[in-house]
Amino acid sequence: MASPAMAPPAEPAAPRWVRALLALAVVVPLIVASVLLMHGGWRSDIHGAFLSRVRFAENRGQLQLLGFEYPPLPFLLLLPWPADLWIIILAGAALFGLAWMVLADCTWQRSIVPFVLLLSVLWTPIGVHLVAGDFNEAIGLFALYVGWRHYRRWWATRQTIHGLYTGLWLGLAFYTSPLGLALALVAGAVLPIIFPRLQIPPFASQLVLLVFPGVAATATWAYLSWIFIHRVAFPFTPWEPASPGFATILVWTVPYLVVSLFALLRPRATTAGVLLPFALLVLANRVGWHFSLAFATGLLTLVAIVALPTDLKSSRRALVCAAAVAQAIAAWWLVPWPRVSEADLAAHAVADALAKAPDRSILIDDRFAPQLLKWAPSLAPYLTTRDPGFELALADAAAKVDYVLITADGDGLTLDADVHPPIGFVVNWSWAGYTLYRRPAAAQLPVRYDAVLAADAVVP
Repeated sequence: MASPAMAPPAEPAAPRWVRALLALAVVVPLIVASVLLMHGGWRSDIHGAFLSRVRFAENRGQLQLLGFEYPPLPFLLLLPWPADLWIIILAGAALFGLAWMVLADCTWQRSIVPFVLLLSVLWTPIGVHLVAGDFNEAIGLFALYVGWRHYRRWWATRQTIHGLYTGLWLGLAFYTSPLGLALALVAGAVLPIIFPRLQIPPFASQLVLLVFPGVAATATWAYLSWIFIHRVAFPFTPWEPASPGFATILVWTVPYLVVSLFALLRPRATTAGVLLPFALLVLANRVGWHFSLAFATGLLTLVAIVALPTDLKSSRRALVCAAAVAQAIAAWWLVPWPRVSEADLAAHAVADALAKAPDRSILIDDRFAPQLLKWAPSLAPYLTTRDPGFELALADAAAKVDYVLITADGDGLTLDADVHPPIGFVVNWSWAGYTLYRRPAAAQLPVRYDAVLAADAVVP
């Protein structure tokens, strides 16, 4: 949270159609790049995980089969249309709203610096990841930024309605990232106690408005998960395999560091809040709440926009812009574009071959096949660990299914096939780490072995 220097006017000076055109100009290149990546055969592991879970629940006709895994909002948004194009549209809409808000800040600050800061992240390979690789984080950044803007207005005007909006938006952000709840708790309770000048009288109202929506969102999600799956899944983000380290975050957030330095040089206790999001990112890394480099860079860039002093000298504004442009150039030079890997091409070919099988005819341990299932157009052919009857099929596969798909895991082959191959089955094919067994009476499912010939192609 950053210090609010002044309240913005009720209505920005720029006409709405101008802001809309500029926001579209920001988002359209990201959407085009993401569509090109999609048509080039690339899909992120994160989007693949979301899609496979939603398609599984829809095919089985049971919403609870989503597992109420955290974060819940992306799953619900994908229910109407679990497809790559819909993901890109959702992410583009979130970033359009973000650009709209940042342009509003530009008008009341009478400065283009916030817009430059935003473009320095979005118009790079780092920013493309938010649309093509992790739409969940794009939605989270939008919700967090709207909450921060209302907090700034609330602190400056003391109008309670903005405090309510702040809490609601941070509560919504919790459904995409646990940082939403963390920010609400720290900004609403911890910092105002440490720095009494951050208290907005009456303090009890401030505490309730900021903290209650996030706590209510957490309790609601925990209650629903308990009702449907009989356990409370701890809120974490398992889709990112690892978060960027401390040094990596510093390297790609130079504009944030410059703005933080300018803000902290002023003798105000309120400016200490500019360090809060960075501290929360470091803490999240330690406890396993993983996030991407794009989320960390975008989050701290938005903090820099909120914390940017309105009366900053022109020379310092130029320095902030120069740091942002330099970082964008470095990102284009050093951050690679997504590459279609040989493993993805092989998994895609296997998924296409298995899509021709009858419903629930393939026994698979889905816990060890995420790279394969992210390419599956439907989960109908598979009998997974989440299906009733999986254990029975595992005990007597020949009586329950026509095929058994074996994948490699850290200890050998799944379904214990390295020790006990399925009885009554013959090998259909074994390729690229996948082995398909079939009953002799079942139809063969051919796979294209030439699918990896284009493995070295870089998707533009």
